[in-house]
Amino acid sequence: MPDKLAQNGPLIVREWSVIAPEWPRPLNGLRIAHVSDFHFTRWSRTVRHALHLLGELEYDLLLVTGDFGTIRRHWRHAAEMTRKFFTPIADRAPTYAVLGNHDDPRFPTVQGLPLKFLRNQSAQIIVRGCCVNLAGVEQTQPRGGDLHGTLSQIAAQAPTILMAHYPSTAFQLNGQSVQLVLSGHTHGGQIRLPWLGCIWPNDRVPRKMASGLHVVNGVPIHVSAGIGASLPLRIRINCPPEISILKMVSSG
Repeated sequence: MPDKLAQNGPLIVREWSVIAPEWPRPLNGLRIAHVSDFHFTRWSRTVRHALHLLGELEYDLLLVTGDFGTIRRHWRHAAEMTRKFFTPIADRAPTYAVLGNHDDPRFPTVQGLPLKFLRNQSAQIIVRGCCVNLAGVEQTQPRGGDLHGTLSQIAAQAPTILMAHYPSTAFQLNGQSVQLVLSGHTHGGQIRLPWLGCIWPNDRVPRKMASGLHVVNGVPIHVSAGIGASLPLRIRINCPPEISILKMVSSG
């Protein structure tokens, strides 16, 4: 179970300890801020609170798993809000993102966005003096993207964090060496009922995987409940928006 930290506003910060297979000991305690599904439409109280928290929390990486917008034809407006949101915190930590099914493929071409987009690509970064692979699958179409082509680009000697908007992607790994998968899309179910929890995860995963930390074939996957809400019902019930901090722990 995570530690839940209320922050005097609409968002919750959840902290998780993630025991990752073959995670290097020098990277013990690495802190990843995981956010998803902003669905930017206006500068709301929730958006302001998320920006405040990401300006105060401690983390080494900031990773975003898609759905910056809500309606594709309004992608330029979503891009402008993305620029406004991330510019004040761009220097805090390396920030990488993938696109989701509500995002237009032209979104990353907007000049000045302070994020690096992985579009069926991988990147090797240096964190705390160690190499880390970041792999990102572009899923602007439902459960799309080139997962295996993306993973074929990674350097095998470094640990790999995979970002994919759809949680069901984790079931397609087929033994590839990945230490952590980050996903969104589900919004935690967006509407959760007492004792029952998520009614509909909006992906081909068990309802219990609608949010939180899980393990699929030995690989930990964190599914963000997201920041925003989307159609047809743009409401959340018993499912507050969240920012997650993942503290990485070596299995050794």
